[in-house]
Amino acid sequence: MYDTYTNYIKSFIDSDVEQWIFKSHPEYCYVLEHVSKVYGDFYLMEIDRNFNSFFNTNKDYLIDVCHQNDFFGNPSKYVFNGFTNCSPTNLRYILHSLLILTYMKDCNLNNVDIIEIGGGYGGLCFFLYKLSDLFNITINTYTSFDLQEPLMLQKKYLEALNINNVNFLEIDSIKNLKENSFLISNYAFSEISLELQKKYTKEVLNPYTSHGFLVWNFINIYKFINDKNIRIENEYPFISSINKYVYFKPVSII
Repeated sequence: MYDTYTNYIKSFIDSDVEQWIFKSHPEYCYVLEHVSKVYGDFYLMEIDRNFNSFFNTNKDYLIDVCHQNDFFGNPSKYVFNGFTNCSPTNLRYILHSLLILTYMKDCNLNNVDIIEIGGGYGGLCFFLYKLSDLFNITINTYTSFDLQEPLMLQKKYLEALNINNVNFLEIDSIKNLKENSFLISNYAFSEISLELQKKYTKEVLNPYTSHGFLVWNFINIYKFINDKNIRIENEYPFISSINKYVYFKPVSII
């Protein structure tokens, strides 16, 4: 399912970042950057409902971060009442970032090493770096696992936005990972093949992660990691009955 997606990335990756239009191109948007205006409104409602004080206090800053993220890639943008004109995907990144950073604080994780499986174009990484200071959280290292072509895209995209402290790895080139890292995988882990999921569990999740947050879709949740307390919530806004927010932490932590 990723051949069209990766081949399209190859077609533009060597051009200037300022000329990229991938965020509105159908060969990219069938995999990513396809949040509709309607769901953008839903994400904004959930941000306001669950993080009202944070949202109102930091609204101008959040708007600026959205505009930075929209500067490259030619995304489709819409006016969101009470917020700004931006890509709806930004609102999903904001909500997911707030869920992740809040969970880190709840777990007393103030200095974190992050591992992300399936980093897209680097959008969630960008938002986490930009919002982490507001939670007094320091990101020590950030490692993105993905296919070769998306990793190339992430590297150039994040460097264009002055995010440089990121390691880009394929699953067969594991190196320099930190134990007790925080795992993130929003939609990607549950969409890849079961064989590849098991490989990640054996070689990345079990040896290197202690806490994590996943947005799970496509298949039913199973025991994908050992010796962890797992908490499951329905994804909001509602997309599908199978979509869940999955949190985990060591079993020794009540």
